[in-house]
Amino acid sequence: MWCRLPTRISSSAIDAILERAERLISASQKDTSITFGKDFFGGIDAENNNLDLLQQLHQEFWPQITEIVNLNVPVVDDAILLIKGAGAPGTALHQDRAYWVSRDPIPTIFSVWIALEDLTEEKGGLVLSPDNQVSVSEMSLFNKGSLLKHEEDFVQSSHFPITIPKAAAAEMKKSMEFISLAKGEALAFDSFEPHTTGPNETSTPRLAMKIAYSDGLDKDRYLIQTEELENYFPS
Repeated sequence: MWCRLPTRISSSAIDAILERAERLISASQKDTSITFGKDFFGGIDAENNNLDLLQQLHQEFWPQITEIVNLNVPVVDDAILLIKGAGAPGTALHQDRAYWVSRDPIPTIFSVWIALEDLTEEKGGLVLSPDNQVSVSEMSLFNKGSLLKHEEDFVQSSHFPITIPKAAAAEMKKSMEFISLAKGEALAFDSFEPHTTGPNETSTPRLAMKIAYSDGLDKDRYLIQTEELENYFPS
């Protein structure tokens, strides 16, 4: 399942992220791959963990969904930049659940995908099934799906090595569509939602990011509790 979030992230918040990520973006200009920026938020360097930026993003949309998702101990599981270099290929069809079974035994993780610029189809944005779209009020039904068969290829696939087999993926893609997002728009999808992205056919990097939330009850592996993030103050 997936839904569009009603709140549009402010341009000031987006621009602050792009300013601090300038080096990553510039490097991606010469790299036809995906730069995940996994250490951009909450890295080991406390002075440059960018949690103040994550805090601002979180506070702009979280109040509208916190009661709907109904997590016992809401946490930010991870937050990463998704910068796709100019000319980078698309990603293979997959479900995030295939990667998270061991770290999230009872499925609770869902992702908020944010456009850091206007995303056209040529930029290589998200491709989802329109049939799986729900309203924000139905986010409480997230993570009630089933895991499809996946295959592993850790040699040929450097970024998403666990994917839905090609024949099944080709059939599924017939009913899937590119989802247009303007700068600051966001959508949320659960860990069972099959998704892919198209190739970046433009001459500039595609700019997007993801924040994954989950229930931190009985977990010791996550980025930060939402309560801690909301009260975060840079030292």
